[in-house]
Amino acid sequence: MISSINGNKFDPKQIRHETIKRIFLTGLISLLIFCISLVLIFSLFPFTTSFPAIKELTETAEVVSWVSLEGVASALSLSLIIAGLAFAFIEHFPRAIQQRREGAVACFEIYKEVYDRLTDPEALVTRRWIITNIKTPEEMGSDKQSWLEHCRHQLNDRPENWNHERSPGKIYLKRILNLFDFIGFVARYYWNMDDDLVEWMSPSVAKVWERISLYVEDEAERRNEPDFYDTAREFGNHCVQWRRAHYQDSVIIPDGT
Repeated sequence: MISSINGNKFDPKQIRHETIKRIFLTGLISLLIFCISLVLIFSLFPFTTSFPAIKELTETAEVVSWVSLEGVASALSLSLIIAGLAFAFIEHFPRAIQQRREGAVACFEIYKEVYDRLTDPEALVTRRWIITNIKTPEEMGSDKQSWLEHCRHQLNDRPENWNHERSPGKIYLKRILNLFDFIGFVARYYWNMDDDLVEWMSPSVAKVWERISLYVEDEAERRNEPDFYDTAREFGNHCVQWRRAHYQDSVIIPDGT
């Protein structure tokens, strides 16, 4: 999974802090490289006495003017480090702000898409129908077989004068699985399924998923398709587990919104 929601949030203070930290680490690495280079240069320095230019600057071929070379080398090295740090800050800071801004915009667009799908009137009707008509396994004594029979009966039930090929329950189930599959795909590949994301979406997902999860798992087994709505199952189960860990005593209010 890629960057989390908090990682994409546009926070100038956070960006400044991360940028300064990165530049500081870059400076340490540069200093380390400088020190290694300086040691290597000094270790090879005695061999420079054989160069004609060095012989002209020294009294003998065996003596080197360390004082003059040391001052020049120190000044050059210090200048390179300061210039490198300044360049890194000037170059990286605006780029980091722009990248984080683009990430925040992209994250907001994904939020908006998911929010629009969750609050779509059809999605609201679908979730309400499932919550109203299908019981949780716990409400039926955790008897999986009895619950599956209850679930199939509710999903296959056809009202009078119903002329569609599929029953209302099957239509609602297909609709909610497509929605959760989209959200699960986004969560898997574009968000980390961290607490912020799950806390925001768990009421809409967990209360429905705990009523249909066993049916979907059974359907995947009967079809011999382990990937049957795979991302929907992963995200639905994650939301249920998270919500049960944080809100064990939550209840469904019949006339609630």
